Amino acid sequence: MKKKMEPVERTIISVSLSVNDKKKLKELANKHEMTSSALISQWIKDKYQEEIDDEV
Repeated sequence: MKKKMEPVERTIISVSLSVNDKKKLKELANKHEMTSSALISQWIKDKYQEEIDDEV
């Protein structure tokens, strides 16, 4: 079941990846039924949640 994300202000970033890394990112996102952007966002939250909480 997909999690509902609360609406948040968004911005656009540019990331340089190898063609193979982009393909792997897309495959991983599809596996988790997410967009690549959502997967990266979730990874940041999971990896750095303690730092994010400290800033609030």
